[in-house]
Amino acid sequence: MRGKLKDILKIHFIDTEGEYTSGEKLAQMFGVSRAAIWKAVKALQEEGWQIESSSARGYSLPFYPDALDSDLIRSSSLDCEAPVYCFDVIDSTNNYARILAAKGAPHGTVVVADQQTAGRGRQGHSFWSPKSLGLYFSLLIRPKSTEFISRMTPAAAVAAVQAIEETAHITPGIKWVNDLFIGKKKIAGILSEAVTDFETGTVNTVVIGIGINCHPVRFPDELSSIAGSLEDVSLKRSVLAGRLWHHLMYWTEHLDDPVLMELYRKNSIVTGKRIVYHRDNVPYEGFVRGINDDGNLIVLNDDETEILLHSGEISIKEW
Repeated sequence: MRGKLKDILKIHFIDTEGEYTSGEKLAQMFGVSRAAIWKAVKALQEEGWQIESSSARGYSLPFYPDALDSDLIRSSSLDCEAPVYCFDVIDSTNNYARILAAKGAPHGTVVVADQQTAGRGRQGHSFWSPKSLGLYFSLLIRPKSTEFISRMTPAAAVAAVQAIEETAHITPGIKWVNDLFIGKKKIAGILSEAVTDFETGTVNTVVIGIGINCHPVRFPDELSSIAGSLEDVSLKRSVLAGRLWHHLMYWTEHLDDPVLMELYRKNSIVTGKRIVYHRDNVPYEGFVRGINDDGNLIVLNDDETEILLHSGEISIKEW
């Protein structure tokens, strides 16, 4: 119970940052003795948590530095039990997740980092990943079936929206196929990578990488006009990671649920917009009529022909 109680108290102290709660009230809240509360608090203090204690007022965490904490990530996920790997610095969480996959890491394994030196996005783009300002997260999935595998990226987008809503209390929009926006600025990107079995050629693992700009960021000049962040100084990235893990595990195991694509379409910011897309490096314009159940973009061209975009990058006209 002590280990579990410590995790529960971590979340309580973060949620009530700067406020005091008496030992008696904590004991009543969690159904344990005051002695158990004292021991759990003492253990947290020994781990470096700056919890203050007062005989008159109880216990308080005056400030929680937003460091990534594997125990807090796990407790915030509520029901996920796979391994969590936390790094201060790494080249790419997706790269490390692929290495773990090759070594037989189990379904649901998570890799998170405080900073990436070679973060990757789609189409070979880099993902700027400064220290302590974002969440850089990868999840290893062992799919039971590949029937609905085209919905992996939409599932990741929906899970990210839900996790951000719960922790930052703001709802980002989804820009097909793999970006999250607040207003006209990108705050998160998704990179889903399939790992195939050499002998059978079938997909045996999917690595889902998600990078979220969390705290206020001073972007490089080339990104300042197009990139943004959640702008939330109080956001705890470990809690965000735990909730993201929770929702990702749910949706990647319920890819056949029609609600998934309903939520993806609901949060889309491209439906009904004119866009520019490229085929064979040639730009075309069209009107987005919708998104089908496979996550493909339905586009009506100016010559009245309808096409499906399966992948690629688009830009919104007159945004």
